[in-house]
Amino acid sequence: MANRRHAVITLGRLHSALGTVQNELDRHGLWNDRLYDVDVYLTGCGFAYGWQMHRSTGHIKIPAISINRISEFVFGGPRRTLRDLLRHEYAHAIADTHRGLIRSRQFSDAFGSSHDSCIEAKYCETEHVTHYAATDSSEDFAEVFMYFLKHRGRLPHRFQTPSIRSKWRFVRQLSAVIGNHQRRW
Repeated sequence: MANRRHAVITLGRLHSALGTVQNELDRHGLWNDRLYDVDVYLTGCGFAYGWQMHRSTGHIKIPAISINRISEFVFGGPRRTLRDLLRHEYAHAIADTHRGLIRSRQFSDAFGSSHDSCIEAKYCETEHVTHYAATDSSEDFAEVFMYFLKHRGRLPHRFQTPSIRSKWRFVRQLSAVIGNHQRRW
């Protein structure tokens, strides 16, 4: 069911959610100067829940009014919180600010293709944490990352499959490498 409270995002709600997510990133060793430079903006209106300016400014934009959020509110769909949205977009920001770690064999081994691959997969609950994760490997990474932060690094029972475990392990190792200020594996 749609989250009525977040049908319209306000600056106060954005700041509150942002503080929570930035603390989660810090807890996992991911909050650093590179992410600090990624600004988060509240924009007026947009189709998407939010977006990250990949290979551009790197900033994250969250629309106060989102066509997708309104559609979810009217027609139903999976519940997406503002914190989940920020976790997801910060995954894209990490991919953008730590390209050497993401453009790696380790990433391809875990997610089945390179981060920039546009190959869509058929959704399979033993392979993907959400339907959206099947879009391509970059979205698969962002969705796994979102759940990794949300569950404090502990893999929920429903995701205890070999494929998802491998992706989870990649995110855990990525956190350790970034936390150690490494730019390469």
